[in-house]
Amino acid sequence: MGADDSPAYQRRTLGRRLRKLRTAAHLTFEQAYERLELSDTTLNRIERGTTGVGIHTVKSMLDLYGVGADEWEPILELVREANRKGWWVDFGFNNKSYVALETAATVVWTFDCGFINGLLQTEDYMKAVFQNALVPRTDKQLRNQIEVRKIRQLRLRSESDQLELVSIIDESTLRRPVGGREVMRAQLRHLLESGMTIQVLPSEVGAHQGLHGSFLVLRFPDPAEPDVAYYEHVTGPTFLNRAGDIERCRLMLEHLRSLALRPEDSKMLIRRIIDEL
Repeated sequence: MGADDSPAYQRRTLGRRLRKLRTAAHLTFEQAYERLELSDTTLNRIERGTTGVGIHTVKSMLDLYGVGADEWEPILELVREANRKGWWVDFGFNNKSYVALETAATVVWTFDCGFINGLLQTEDYMKAVFQNALVPRTDKQLRNQIEVRKIRQLRLRSESDQLELVSIIDESTLRRPVGGREVMRAQLRHLLESGMTIQVLPSEVGAHQGLHGSFLVLRFPDPAEPDVAYYEHVTGPTFLNRAGDIERCRLMLEHLRSLALRPEDSKMLIRRIIDEL
């Protein structure tokens, strides 16, 4: 299995854990790779999480680092997770895709100005979005895209692996009849019934910085894993992970959220838009 087939987040988490155990054992990087009979490049890639590592190698590392056998199982389970093929691979997505990152995240903050976020879309709305995408899709690719979005949505209500969604939507997005008026009415009713906290940024605010486009920020369960920002444009998707860029995105989301209606007032506006469509 190649690196693109396994979850990068789990590999990085494992790598940090192994590096921490090595330093706790007071072993230098050079001492570790020599005693493990690994190349310096291999150990470096393992600790950075850019390559997979087998169970037997990790057992040798734990033994060398003086980790008691009763403490091995949680670490070995992390190895298994890191080596397990991501579910998204069967649908044509790789480890570098947004889907792989979102699957590892626990919180997603979104601002939508154009289309409603995929986590909140109905199937008919999805079809309308994909059929008007810049990149043409075959029927099979379209089915895969829809199925992937439906799988992603399951986490919003999962008890064991819940994804928290903080959604801010520009009013113009809700008034655009994507797929036609009936599809859009059903989509808006879905927003009301979703149980998610949604805040609408009303048109009466006028010009605002969010008009430059939709974007989102992902947060992960491991505090050592930095947040990631993501947006799409005409040339494709872009990921941001520099601390300064992430902080600007977070501040922008907070600013837009402060301009948006409260959740209950947002619901009232959505109901009014349904009546007006």
